[in-house]
Amino acid sequence: MDSNGDGIGDLVGIENKLDHFVDIGVGAVWISPIYKSPMKDFGYDISNFTDIEPIFGNMSTFKSLSDALKARGIKLVMDFVPNHSSDEHPWFQLSVNRVEPYTDYYVWKDAKGFDENGQPIVPNNWISVFGGSAWEWREERQQFYLHQFVVEQPDLNYENPKVMIQMLAAVKFWLDMGVDGLRVDAVPHMFEDPELRDQLEDPNRPPESRPDEWRYWLHTMTYNLPKTLDAMAEFRKLIDIYSALDGRERCMMVEVTMLKLDELFEYYGSEKRPIAHFPFNFEFINRIKKDFNADQILDLVDEWFTKMPEGKTANWLVGNHDNHRVAARFGDYVIDPFNMIIHLLPGSSVTYYGEEIGMQDTWISWEDTVDPAGCNAGPERYELFSRDPERTPMQWDDTKNSGFSTANKTWLPINENYPNLNAKAQRGVNETHLEIYKKISQLRKTNTWKYGSLETKALYSGKVFAFSRIFNANGFIVLANFGGEELVIDAYRQLDGIPLYATVYSRSSGFVPETIFVGDIVETKRITIGGRHSLILEF
Repeated sequence: MDSNGDGIGDLVGIENKLDHFVDIGVGAVWISPIYKSPMKDFGYDISNFTDIEPIFGNMSTFKSLSDALKARGIKLVMDFVPNHSSDEHPWFQLSVNRVEPYTDYYVWKDAKGFDENGQPIVPNNWISVFGGSAWEWREERQQFYLHQFVVEQPDLNYENPKVMIQMLAAVKFWLDMGVDGLRVDAVPHMFEDPELRDQLEDPNRPPESRPDEWRYWLHTMTYNLPKTLDAMAEFRKLIDIYSALDGRERCMMVEVTMLKLDELFEYYGSEKRPIAHFPFNFEFINRIKKDFNADQILDLVDEWFTKMPEGKTANWLVGNHDNHRVAARFGDYVIDPFNMIIHLLPGSSVTYYGEEIGMQDTWISWEDTVDPAGCNAGPERYELFSRDPERTPMQWDDTKNSGFSTANKTWLPINENYPNLNAKAQRGVNETHLEIYKKISQLRKTNTWKYGSLETKALYSGKVFAFSRIFNANGFIVLANFGGEELVIDAYRQLDGIPLYATVYSRSSGFVPETIFVGDIVETKRITIGGRHSLILEF
């Protein structure tokens, strides 16, 4: 929420809305970067790792928010960005001019040569995530610097141990400020091939991709190099020291995308050298596509639990700020069943703001596009790459700008559906997405969710995903019919330990048939669920 009318959300605005988080039962709030920044990539370009960007507030408003969260029993997680800084960071300005000890704080390389016009030739074919060469020339230094994201985000050089010391000091600063954990951004980009070898073309690249686009290439020279795990282990060690000193639980979660879970799970570390408490689980985003079925969900869930190291915490999410919203990817019908699945499976779950009310993507014109990934693609192709549609402001109510801001223009346009789709319209109204989400959250507080067993099944030719959680003969069943037709489900025979009768705890919005209501006792041999609907039973 925007508290001062400039059209941009801020720390006071978040504090003003904390009762919403209490109401929906979340245990922690993760805030995207609020550090001092020129805002070339919306805070991910940091010019001071230990100060607050004035657009969002100051140290006083940060402390106020932190205290208010603690008073409500909610943990505060900061988004930490170790891979790069802003080009306006003093370290970079000093590095450009070869001022010690900052000369090698960033990845600098000589030109490969000079062309016939005397222009420097880039060291290799590495491409930025946002398109175009990942190298930028600086006349003052007569060298290229590496930027795996926007030009204004030079990559820090972790081959220089002084950089790690500085970044650990930044983490210590925020731990001293009372932060409960870190979500570490863009982790696999932290190290590069020291020999600067070219990337190879990706044989599985999209046919319409171009050589100046990230997706055209494999990134074995710049992504997930072995030293990355060593660096992350150092951050975890510092966090664990703080927890050991005061007994307060803290968490480090890492943003890592891997094609193979075996590689992803290396980020859990080991008992002797722990790394992340959990890596983000993007499997619902990367593997579940529009024409999915329950068999694919079963494979995804079972593979995670089978391969996850023993004693570790699973993680579940279905959306984030880099991917289209769930409703846009699949349709509104998945909102409730996906929330039931990710929040009731064992593990830590993450809700991207607005998923609790079923927010949808917003169409953004080229003129209103602000995401660098979209802007760099140009007016003809920006919609292929822009992440703006899933980033529009939270829809609080039906007043001006959906209650997000009093400004005449917000940083991104508000979805036109806000008069009907907003938190206020759903609060207290039976079987809206918000009220269903709240009931799901209440189940997470039970011993059944905390300690219960797990059995998963895909039933009826991949139409139904089902799972049960049971503890001391008490339990619940989640049944999600992703098919288009009504089905009569025999959970009694399909799942172990299910009693003959159970009570309807919650059902998806607009549930059919209309003969089954919350509170009804139903025979578990014959549970009727309409096409594209879901149900939670408890016993």
